[in-house]
Amino acid sequence: MGKPEQSITTQIKDTEKQKKIRRAVFLVYLAVTIKLIIFKYPWEHLKEIMDTWEKGIILEGLETANFTLFKTVRMYIIYHDRLNSFENLAGNVGIFVPFGIFLPWTDPIYRSWWRVLCNAFLFVTGIEVFQLFSAFGAFDVDDILLNCFGAMLGYLMFRLLERKKASFRAPAGPRWPAARTPAPRSRPRAAASRQVISYMEREVSLPKL
Repeated sequence: MGKPEQSITTQIKDTEKQKKIRRAVFLVYLAVTIKLIIFKYPWEHLKEIMDTWEKGIILEGLETANFTLFKTVRMYIIYHDRLNSFENLAGNVGIFVPFGIFLPWTDPIYRSWWRVLCNAFLFVTGIEVFQLFSAFGAFDVDDILLNCFGAMLGYLMFRLLERKKASFRAPAGPRWPAARTPAPRSRPRAAASRQVISYMEREVSLPKL
């Protein structure tokens, strides 16, 4: 195997290794997010919830769930002096900003905005549905909206970082165009005189004495 083939094989292996590392980082982020949203209570409290779980909890979850868009957001705005409105809104948005950064960073196939949005929507909806049919939190459609907004905000940051990185990698061209060397000027009079002399030498024959 020649050196060019070896270098190509090494680059492929490095790329695959980088993909595995990025996927591992993304999976760790997802695990931490699930822990913070669903299993945010101590293990003893979670065990008590699981031991006392009954079918009636599902009906209770349906009663306390919010299916009206912007209902919770309006409540945070109206009762901002009583509730931790800023912390709750910023937390719901900020916790999914890394989602929009890590997912397209993991694999180039996810570098379109609609793929990031669809994956964020499916992941968040799965969490909310789990909360709906369990005692680990409550379903809220505004959480889906805020989480997806955070993911798209992270995706925008990713695109800006990629654009800035590409501008740093681009070779810097000369600021001013290279000076052109002026072509040597011909002497039209001298050239015309030489042409006339050569013409006379060819056409005119002097008489012999």
